[in-house]
Amino acid sequence: MTLPEIKGKSITILHEQELTSEQKKEMFSNLYSGKPHDIEDASKRKDGSTFCCQIKISPLFTEKSRIYGHLGIIRDITEEKQNEDSLVKEIDLLTGLIGTARVIVAVLDREGKIIYYNPHMEKLSGYKLKEVKGEDWFSRFIPDRERGNIKSVFKKAICSHSTEGNINPIVTKEGNEIIVDWYDTTLKDDEGEVTGLLAIGNDITQRVEVEEKLKTIYENMPGGILMIGQDYIIKDVNYRTCEITGYKKEELVGQLCDIVCPKGSASKKCPIWEEGEEGFRGMDTAIKCKNGIKNPY
Repeated sequence: MTLPEIKGKSITILHEQELTSEQKKEMFSNLYSGKPHDIEDASKRKDGSTFCCQIKISPLFTEKSRIYGHLGIIRDITEEKQNEDSLVKEIDLLTGLIGTARVIVAVLDREGKIIYYNPHMEKLSGYKLKEVKGEDWFSRFIPDRERGNIKSVFKKAICSHSTEGNINPIVTKEGNEIIVDWYDTTLKDDEGEVTGLLAIGNDITQRVEVEEKLKTIYENMPGGILMIGQDYIIKDVNYRTCEITGYKKEELVGQLCDIVCPKGSASKKCPIWEEGEEGFRGMDTAIKCKNGIKNPY
């Protein structure tokens, strides 16, 4: 339509269907109070065909802050809606399988907006899907401190780069944080174009909490602890080991164990490994410290 054809006409000339009384009430309530208002609707072209559009209406103010008119911006979102419909069809095929799964199943569009998530995510997050559908996933669920990094991971994932095993927190409705281990795959349309991302997440909050407690106990044991593989390589040490030997952790991890123990290495067979038994056992030896002194241990 040209400007002369619609100038002075009601905005409803662009709508396929008349707004409901509730829609009108909400719109006028926002506009009369000076707030912008968004509408997603089907609009009509001059030839009678329709297209999906987003209409943003904002009040215009005089210098004395009085409303004297409104500015409307119409954006064609037909392609976005078609992509969303394509995602929904794929979701429908999966819903029967994932509806009761005890893992998080979420679908985001290419922009990171929430298309779907399953009942388990509703339970964990405290949000029903209808409360947040269409919102930006990162603004709603990702803590500020993590948002930039997670957006970067999402951009890689949407370009079909592998991002398996990404761990990050999400924020619940009550403000608590849940730690989630994510695996994802891109969703594509019939032409092979990426339309969104399917993310599968496992709540590992309790596991992380237990690991942190064990780590605290491990680091605060009164005696030194070394974790050594069957290749005689030191895998980990606790803080007390560093105090006793004078080595930093990074100086020990990855080294043969005879850097601190004169009885064991690939060249000097360790009595414990020679026994061929599993479990904890003691062995009297001296510990070689970084300064060359051997301490009984």
